[in-house]
Amino acid sequence: MEVNVDWDVLKTILSEPKKTLPFFPYFKEFDDQKVRFEVPRFIFNFGYEFELDVGFGNSEAIYTFRGERGILTVTFKVQNGRLKVTANWAGFGEALMGKPPLEIFAKGIAEAVKEFCLSSLCPVVKVSSEEGEVIKINAESAPALLKRLSLEFGTSFIVEGGTADDGTYLAAKVVNGKLVELRLKQGTRESVISTDVSVVELDEGLFEDLPLDRNFKIKVRRLTP
Repeated sequence: MEVNVDWDVLKTILSEPKKTLPFFPYFKEFDDQKVRFEVPRFIFNFGYEFELDVGFGNSEAIYTFRGERGILTVTFKVQNGRLKVTANWAGFGEALMGKPPLEIFAKGIAEAVKEFCLSSLCPVVKVSSEEGEVIKINAESAPALLKRLSLEFGTSFIVEGGTADDGTYLAAKVVNGKLVELRLKQGTRESVISTDVSVVELDEGLFEDLPLDRNFKIKVRRLTP
């Protein structure tokens, strides 16, 4: 997978698994360094619980998940501008945690990490505590903004604010890693979009034809799970 990003940026993202893991396929919960995944097979959900170790090498990071059923190893390596994500499973139930789930797992992780890397280029300045300023947000940069805020504030938060010039109001609500509502008000005209799209899957299509292209002063508030 192509990823045009500095290794230091990728390392920073991967060094905070509490923020990135919720966007991995099959993720269920992460509490006190214990990670739980649920892999759907046929009509059942098979749960896997692990303790996580994170290690770094030369342009390489390794997530090692150790559990009673086996060891899941996810390796991230950047070579010549390409990100390679490899998932290996050794342990009980290899027929259940087999090749198809591992392919979905590796590809989903690679896509999420790539999107978070790209979000580092989002034109946001002065993100301090719960306030910040967005410079000339548009349909292309709006998805990156929400991805970047997910790394800062977690999987559930509210964004609100308005421009200093014309009072255009922008608000967004993200719950459990999904954008559930986008609200934009300009004078008497208000657009409200309800969605159920994962933050890492957002693209510019959702934001086209909205009156963006402004500098927004925003406030971000975490939501209690």
